[in-house]
Amino acid sequence: MGKIIKYEWRKQRTARLIILFGLAVCLLAFLAGIILKKDTTVALSIGIMFAGAFLVIFYTGIESLLVFNRDLRTKQSHMLWMIPKSVWEILGGKFIAAILQMFFVFAAFTVAGCICFTVGMMKVGGIKMLFDAAKQLADAILLGGVDWKWFLIVMLFMFVAWAEIIMIGFLAIIISRTLFLNSKFAGLFSVILFFVINWIVEKGYSLICDLFHVSALEIQIWDFVYYAVVGIVLFVVSGVLADKKLSV
Repeated sequence: MGKIIKYEWRKQRTARLIILFGLAVCLLAFLAGIILKKDTTVALSIGIMFAGAFLVIFYTGIESLLVFNRDLRTKQSHMLWMIPKSVWEILGGKFIAAILQMFFVFAAFTVAGCICFTVGMMKVGGIKMLFDAAKQLADAILLGGVDWKWFLIVMLFMFVAWAEIIMIGFLAIIISRTLFLNSKFAGLFSVILFFVINWIVEKGYSLICDLFHVSALEIQIWDFVYYAVVGIVLFVVSGVLADKKLSV
């Protein structure tokens, strides 16, 4: 599976380079604004980085689906299904590569944010103010009554929900590209099918909530169980279809 992950990671290299280049430009603009005392440049660069973080992380969350759809449309990845690897390893490798891509982008923006914070604090009040700010932040995190259990639950739930969306996307693309192999409407059908499957999943969630009188507004253990099971089912169905339709 390691070679498959490396292969998928290389295919998304261009997107990473573009993101890093844009982030570097914004960071350099911020540093130049600090040095030249251009408040407008500083504010604009921070605003672009902040807004770009949400857009870029959203894009990287679905980029694996766009790449997968493009490969099947252009036949670029058909040879991948001919290698002596199980379809589960191939799909698993694609999924892990998508996770690594998101983590990489998140880490890049986090590092850029830390650099901006550090430089800004040092420019305003020097090293002492920087250490004071770091100490206050640490005290707020460690002694401020942060509910880490709730925070971790929310993060885990977001990851499970994202994984389920990726699985829905894989299934929708595989179905559309096998039913409408040479049709120019296959991409549109995959988008429609994605929303249909997602509606079915959420409808099932609502029905179960009503059946067991469970609040859908609170994150509970059974939420993880439901979406984890749905994700596994979607992965299995995608694997079976890919094995029968693509591994030929």
